[in-house]
Amino acid sequence: MTEIAYLKLAHVAGLVYWLGTDLGVWYASYFAADRDLPVRTRIVVFRILFALDLAPRVCMTLMLPLGVHLAWRLHLLPLEGGAIAILWTACLMWLAMVLFLHFSAPGAAKRLLTRIDFYVRVLLILCLLGYAGASLAGAGGSRVPWLTSKLLIYALMVACGLMVRVRLKPFGAAYGRLLTDAASDQDHTDISHSIRASRPFVLAIWLGLLTSTALGLHVI
Repeated sequence: MTEIAYLKLAHVAGLVYWLGTDLGVWYASYFAADRDLPVRTRIVVFRILFALDLAPRVCMTLMLPLGVHLAWRLHLLPLEGGAIAILWTACLMWLAMVLFLHFSAPGAAKRLLTRIDFYVRVLLILCLLGYAGASLAGAGGSRVPWLTSKLLIYALMVACGLMVRVRLKPFGAAYGRLLTDAASDQDHTDISHSIRASRPFVLAIWLGLLTSTALGLHVI
């Protein structure tokens, strides 16, 4: 296969694993939040949920360089090869941080990197919005409207991911107490409410993925 074919395959695989495992996380979350289930059962469900949740995080970090690289090879983006190399380097560093945060135990380093990861995503959103805005205004960037729209949708999906993190903020401490059998009624309520509050933003991410795919396939 050619480089373009490999990029297309990886890009499609990213969509499949992102959406597919996210559906698994969504389904498991209902059992994790069910107070009628035994605590030990809920903890096992949470562990399955956390394991599945790694795939969407990995796919989010890789979809941008894969998509931009593919668009560049198809001559849809006026970029130089050096810019593609910088983008891949930055996103692989971002991926390394995501993997470290997923597998590392709680501690000062993890708290610091969690904050850094948050602001990296904010910076990425601002950069993509600025690039898309410049493209739509004809001041540079992509002159392909559907591609500009895909970049804009990606930025919005990253923003929704941040909102999921914000809505789940009460979850962490409550889950920690659940692990030690010290969870109060309020902790169980916090777990259920935070999961419920995050769901609209998860649905928005799914809508973004489907819309972006439709744009790439020129269905819309």
